[in-house]
This record gives sequence, C-alpha cells and structure tokens, in this order.
Amino acid sequence: MSEGRVVNILISSVGGQGGLTLSRIIALSAVASGYYVRTGETLGMAQRFGSVVSYVRVGVGKKVYSPLFDVNEAHYVVCMEVIECARTLKYLRDDGVLILDDVIKPPTSMSLAGKSSSLKEQVIKQILEVVKPERVVVVPARDIASGLGSSRGANMVLLGVLNRVSGLFDNGKVEEAISSFFEGRARELSLRAYREGYKYLDKR
Repeated sequence: MSEGRVVNILISSVGGQGGLTLSRIIALSAVASGYYVRTGETLGMAQRFGSVVSYVRVGVGKKVYSPLFDVNEAHYVVCMEVIECARTLKYLRDDGVLILDDVIKPPTSMSLAGKSSSLKEQVIKQILEVVKPERVVVVPARDIASGLGSSRGANMVLLGVLNRVSGLFDNGKVEEAISSFFEGRARELSLRAYREGYKYLDKR
C-alpha cells in the first residue's frame, strides 16, 4: 500500500450480520498499523434485517477528516447480502474491487414461494453486468464460517479476503485487532474465520 493516500471501504449488510463489527475491526487494524482512520454508518430500519451501510476511510501518511465518501469513490465494496449489494454498488470506483458473500435475504413472501435461489442468481448476474468479473470476488463466507462452527464468523471470512486482495494490513495487526475485540470462543472462531478467508483465493 503506497504512502500518502486514502483508501475508501464500504460495507453493505443487513442488521444482525455483523457489518458494524467488521467496520470496527478494520478500524482497529488501521490504528494498530499506525494509520489514520474514520468510520461512519447509515442505518435503515431500527430492527433486525434493516439495511446497514458502513463507511471506513483508511489514511496512510495522509489525514482523514470525514468518514463519508460519495458514489464512485469506494476502492473496495464488501457486501454481506446480495440485494443490499445491488443497492450500494454505485459507490464502487471503476477500478475498485467488489467482495460479495453469496447470501440473500429476500422478502418473506418470496422466500416462502421458494424463489430466493433464482432471485439470488438473477441479482448476481445483474451485478456482473455492471462490474467486470475480474473485479468481483464471490465468497461463500457464511458457508465457510458455518463449517468452522458459527455462521456469525462470515464477516471475518470477508475481512480475510479483503486484506488478501488489498494488502492493507499486516496479518499480525489484523489478528491483534480481532483478539482485542472478541473474547473466549468467539475470539478463537473469529481468528480461524479470518485465516480461512485470507486463504480462500488460493483455493479458487
């Protein structure tokens, strides 16, 4: 990562997925690395499954004064849900990278009708028509985390992929941040999830 620049990261999720936790771990990693950082978020419905958009700006050798940025200014967009991803895709720069967990939380009526799978495929197809496929990393983060013991670790899987793609932080700094945020079994699971995410691109 070159000196004297600001990296914009947008995290798109729904309530209960851990998007806010992900933004805080990124911020802690930045602080541990000696970087400037600002974070902010916009919240939808004040209940589970409402839209959550988190902004993280990391400055290396350059101060960051505001946590927010405009459309077409995100170097990285990390999406924890497919439909929310389609809504926030406008923030991605032309040369940016999209990291997407292939999870969908459609309206209940559509889920009951058994159409969520086809809707997910349709939305992902539309996303790939907007963003060049080589700039998209689709990750089964929830499935990976579930295999480790808890689907709640999906956000840390995505953090691993983000750090592998971006090279923003030394792995030790990220693991230090994770260890300071979580306790007990959650700490162990989060570290394992992060490491699996970091290795994910080697398995594609």
